[in-house]
Amino acid sequence: MPAILPDMRSLESHNKYPDCLWMQLEAIPVPSSVAPQTQQLDIHLSLNFNEHWEPLLGGRVKFGLQGGTLKLYLENCEIPVASRQLVGSFQLLPIEESLPIQNSAKVLVSESQRGVQGGENTEKIKETESIFCHVSTISDDTTPAWIFAVEQGKSVLKGLLKSVKLGELAAKEFRIAAAFEVSKEDINLTDAEGLWPHEITPNQHSVLERILTIYLQTHKLQPALSWALLSYNLPPVEPREVEIVPEAEAHLQEMVDRIISAETDNFVELAKIANLNPALDFAGSTLRGTTLSAVDFSSANLDRVNFRGATLNDADFSDANLQNAKFGGADLSGAFLGNADLSGADLHKASLALANLSGANLNGANLLEVNLTNTNFSGANVESARFGNNSGMDEEMQVNLQQRGAIFEEV
Repeated sequence: MPAILPDMRSLESHNKYPDCLWMQLEAIPVPSSVAPQTQQLDIHLSLNFNEHWEPLLGGRVKFGLQGGTLKLYLENCEIPVASRQLVGSFQLLPIEESLPIQNSAKVLVSESQRGVQGGENTEKIKETESIFCHVSTISDDTTPAWIFAVEQGKSVLKGLLKSVKLGELAAKEFRIAAAFEVSKEDINLTDAEGLWPHEITPNQHSVLERILTIYLQTHKLQPALSWALLSYNLPPVEPREVEIVPEAEAHLQEMVDRIISAETDNFVELAKIANLNPALDFAGSTLRGTTLSAVDFSSANLDRVNFRGATLNDADFSDANLQNAKFGGADLSGAFLGNADLSGADLHKASLALANLSGANLNGANLLEVNLTNTNFSGANVESARFGNNSGMDEEMQVNLQQRGAIFEEV
């Protein structure tokens, strides 16, 4: 086993909400594959995802992550795109063991330290179901980034991604800053207690949840949810922190009160009261059971929105981004979805009767048991879209869709 490199500084990694996201980096000295007499460092990453209860406004809210972005800022070193191994779909391991969940966990720097996960600060984590996480990589060699997204059909990431290799570095002077950042689209509120009365409507509930999500992302989760620093023969640099404005929570309470007491249940009007733009501010949100008849969502970013059970008849979704959206059981009768991107969307048991999907992208979408009475699919991309047991579909439509790449399944 190679000796630990001299002058390696292992700074503390900081996890703001370790029960939501716990991140750890390891720098493992190994012989160089190019020059065996020299050493290199293999950079490994571990992430543990779960949900977190956050006290807020005299109550509390629970949230998890639908995704996020890991960014590395490299000084005097690089990780080329071609050498990055963390790409594809990965199964998150159910948590069946103790993990060092704490506010600051030491970065590991040697082979002998790998996998040391005990001690006085260890907390027992309950076993979670098995979930897959899709990972892609972007950016150049000195600012590599990895984008994480939960698999279709799951609400939040849960489980452990254990010691996967990010890349390798030559053993010379360098500095690495790692940050796991989340946008409002990445945050999913899964529960709330003591924040509003039980009798609020689904429209009020969806707007209130969005207000809280944006508040959390802006005031609690910036500039990063977790970060770590590692330097070799260079002095450390402390990351900046975002100052929490005391007036922000008071303003949040005022906005919540305005939505609860509003005399309208119109979604667009409620969004206006909350200073939210329906076309820009609801990506990744939950609009389950809402009434959105004839709402104009044209050209809106509604990526990963949960519309399950919503009333969406005659709504305008033309040119909208609806990738991986959930429409299970929703009423889209008469909706206009021309040129909309519905790739990966789940429309199981929805109604698309009289809906117009001309030019829409339905690649990989789930249309099992969807009502397709007088639905217009002209010019739509149905490659790998799944159909089966569809009311309103005649033999001519089925043959046409199959010829264009649609998949028909027995239900």
